Amino acid sequence: MKKMNRQELARWGEITAKGFLEKSNIQIIKQNYRTKNGEIDLIGLDNDDLIFIEVKTRSSKEFGFPEEAVDSKKIEKIEVVANDYVDHYPKNNVNWRIDVIAIIRNPYNEYYEIKWFKDAAS
Repeated sequence: MKKMNRQELARWGEITAKGFLEKSNIQIIKQNYRTKNGEIDLIGLDNDDLIFIEVKTRSSKEFGFPEEAVDSKKIEKIEVVANDYVDHYPKNNVNWRIDVIAIIRNPYNEYYEIKWFKDAAS
């Protein structure tokens, strides 16, 4: 099994996160939503609440846990893109939050760990 490059690992992580969330009854409505202000990996619905999901995937803990890469600056950027989305797809009284899916995948086999951090902006 060949080791994935960064783009392959990131893509694998998004696909894995999407499947994980769908099994947790989250309806994914957009992937890789882009505006001039940035990108959100996944957008989902948890009942009536919108979730803007940042997926971070690493092949090891050597440079820290994946969730540590989602700092306050990254959260602020996600909030800007989330507001772009809400402005573009208006819905009355929309509640939304930012979640982080953190995945560590062994680069040499199929084993991985996944963690879901709900409401990462609070």
